[in-house]
Amino acid sequence: MQRRRIQELMSELEAEAQRELEMQRIGAAALQELEDNIVAQSEPNLPDINSELDTHSAVSYHWRVWQLMGLIRPPGASRLGFVLRSLIINVLVTLLFPITLLAKLFYTYSLRELCENLTITITDIVANLKFINVFHVRRQLHEIKQLLAVLDGRALAVNNADELAVLRQAVHTARLSFRTFGGIFVFGTTLSCLRVAIAKERQLLYPAWFGIDWQYSNVAYVLIYVYQLFGLIVQAIQDCANDSYPPAYLCILTGHMRALELRVRRIGYHVPHQHVAYFELTACIEDYVNILRLHAIIQQILSVACFAQFMCSAAVQCTVAMHFLYVADSHDLSAMILSLVFFSAVTLEVFIICYFGDRMRTQSEALLNAFYACNWMDQNTRFKRNLIITLMRTQRPSYILAGGYIAVTLETFVQVNRLTYSVFTLLLRAK
Repeated sequence: MQRRRIQELMSELEAEAQRELEMQRIGAAALQELEDNIVAQSEPNLPDINSELDTHSAVSYHWRVWQLMGLIRPPGASRLGFVLRSLIINVLVTLLFPITLLAKLFYTYSLRELCENLTITITDIVANLKFINVFHVRRQLHEIKQLLAVLDGRALAVNNADELAVLRQAVHTARLSFRTFGGIFVFGTTLSCLRVAIAKERQLLYPAWFGIDWQYSNVAYVLIYVYQLFGLIVQAIQDCANDSYPPAYLCILTGHMRALELRVRRIGYHVPHQHVAYFELTACIEDYVNILRLHAIIQQILSVACFAQFMCSAAVQCTVAMHFLYVADSHDLSAMILSLVFFSAVTLEVFIICYFGDRMRTQSEALLNAFYACNWMDQNTRFKRNLIITLMRTQRPSYILAGGYIAVTLETFVQVNRLTYSVFTLLLRAK
């Protein structure tokens, strides 16, 4: 009996050892099988293996602006030259330009002039605050660049045509937002120059105080006009980057969420072993963790910018509306058009941010549904345990909170406009 028992134990140990060897063999080959399986599934739509993907290029325009304006030093640039350029631009424009606008507030003698001056002053000050915020979060911008490189590498390793198409579309949309804002600022700057050119009397591009009599001095007028034009162009470039980088980063984040959703939905289907499905899930969970890190960093860099934009939009909409009423009474067509451009611009800025914030929230909910849609029923206990833990986290939709409290969604856009209308009606009664 003892000999038979010993033989049974030896047989069980041999069987267990064989099972362990088999598990090790499958585990070592699982990642390669996973890659082969994904390639086999996507062969009809297989993109070029050597195709490149760089989702960080979606904000390449913004980085060029920040480098030009002295916020981020370009690679290989001289430190001394970079510091000098940064000081010259930011002292002459970022610092002195709003000071001239603020000083003019003390020399306004009518409500119409006050509204016109406030429209420019509020917009300029908030734009400079957002510009300074970019300098404050420049380290986080580099962290985002590194995370996007990791996520891009993962997408290229999977090499699925649908995922790559989603990410490239996100890059295209983000760049389009920059060009849209650029077109608005070019139109506004051109309109300001045309207004001065057709004016019957000598006037500046924008109401400002310089402490000298430019109305009776040609040299002083030319110098001030050139300075204002230079400052206006620099501020327009800064504003274009400041106003378009929040939707650009939200668009990139949404694109990676969508790519991960497509990846998760394929888990467990047409795989030779349960271990392959488990490694698919593990890889997707790692991608999800990187996306959560990306979301947390984007929350840090957009919180102040979005909150400032909401406050600026409400204030500027009220002052522009009041200014429009006064210039309508005086039949100043060019001033009316300029007021409409300002009103449309600040409204569009908030709408675009809220639109992409709402898209990101919706996509985070779709990512939750994707984990439910994978083939989890045919998998082992370890797979299901990890899936349940992941589902517990995905139950909370992802938001961007302006100022840490206000959700950046389309509902917020409606509430901001309601608040603006309420304040405007109150000011209208006091007119």
